[in-house]
Amino acid sequence: MMTIPFNLHLKRKDIRWYLLKLLSNLQFSIVMLLVIALFSVIGTIIEQNEEPVFYRTHYGFSNEHLSLLNWKSIEFLGLNHIYTTWWFLTILLIFSLSLFVCSLSRQIPSLQHARRWHFYKTPSQFKKFAGGQEIQETQLNLLASYLQNYNYHLFQQGQSIYGYKGLLGRLAPIFVHGSIILLMAGSVLGLVSGFSAQEMVPSGELFRLQNIIASGKFSYVPQEFSARVNNFNIEYNSDSSISQFFSNISVLSHDGTELKKSTISVNTPLRFHGLTIYQTDWDVIAIRIRIDYSGAVQIPLKKVILPNSNKIWVGLIAQSKERQLSVVLTDLQKKASIYNENGQQIMDINIGDGYEIDGTFITFLNTIASTGLQIKSDPGIPLVYSSFFLLITSISVSYISYSQIWVIEKNQRFYIGGVTNRAQLVFEEELVRISKMSSQASRSF
Repeated sequence: MMTIPFNLHLKRKDIRWYLLKLLSNLQFSIVMLLVIALFSVIGTIIEQNEEPVFYRTHYGFSNEHLSLLNWKSIEFLGLNHIYTTWWFLTILLIFSLSLFVCSLSRQIPSLQHARRWHFYKTPSQFKKFAGGQEIQETQLNLLASYLQNYNYHLFQQGQSIYGYKGLLGRLAPIFVHGSIILLMAGSVLGLVSGFSAQEMVPSGELFRLQNIIASGKFSYVPQEFSARVNNFNIEYNSDSSISQFFSNISVLSHDGTELKKSTISVNTPLRFHGLTIYQTDWDVIAIRIRIDYSGAVQIPLKKVILPNSNKIWVGLIAQSKERQLSVVLTDLQKKASIYNENGQQIMDINIGDGYEIDGTFITFLNTIASTGLQIKSDPGIPLVYSSFFLLITSISVSYISYSQIWVIEKNQRFYIGGVTNRAQLVFEEELVRISKMSSQASRSF
């Protein structure tokens, strides 16, 4: 049988001890946090999850010298998808382990130490307390009674009393560490198992999850999901600027049964079985017309971005081989303009009305709009929300002062003193009030 030398066991033990000591070091945790912040800033500066051609265009080589930040180094290091790279997830894991080990090795022992009571025996021990009091006339039971009125938990041994309050404040660092670990766990879970899809859906059409723009390695895209855009409309301000746009959406079962119906808008999404549907964009894709008394014809519209960044939609109406009209829309307020083949404006029209143009009667029936939807799944959201709630709670709890107090009776004199981790002046005033009240109560007997 092969035996392992004793010094090898010792080295392994030393390595484990060194790693535990390193993970429990506060400075190490701070360094890891700064590293995470640094790479998060880089991930904010460099666009994430774009196509390779995007990085080759925007992060090319500068002149004859190789630039440090070029598309090759970005792709090699994974800087185009930092938050899902193995090394970034490893950094998060090490930081989480550091917080966990720090809680086990420092915070929990500190909490256990805070719960242990010990008693002072001599008056000289009270000299170190700022605000300590010497009381000549009182009784030990009166002091204990007033301390209990101030919510102290008391322990008595002979003529000595020990008390504490605010132990919950000592739990705050543990809760803070737990909330940070929970936050990172939720974020990583969302990155590796969530997905995001983007769809442009005409009003009245069905859609499924097809255009997946981002997904994790363990993502599950429900192929059975389907929904219908029942209606799309835009609300305008008095100056014709857009106030809000709305999509009325029905989530359907596999047999077409409506499972949920809701009107969504920007910042008001629809949620269904772990999926969230956001309103993100809109477009005008066609206008329906009738020429003379023939059937309805659908004219495609093309979006044009003007130099001032405004958008217009243009479609061509062919009256004959030599004669074409252009219809131009600037919004969905049922107004449009008609131009001839020379680019001259002929007239303004209202959608829904009919007009005779050059001997041809054209009825502009309606426009067909499409709505831009983003469908996201993020299983880590409940953990992230829970972590924020826990963090806010722990920060609030951390403001609770942890105070310890000691009382002894020696030669018919009473000594009271204590320490607190914050609000020292308030604590000293509290000692003075307790001393005065117990002394006055003793004289009244």
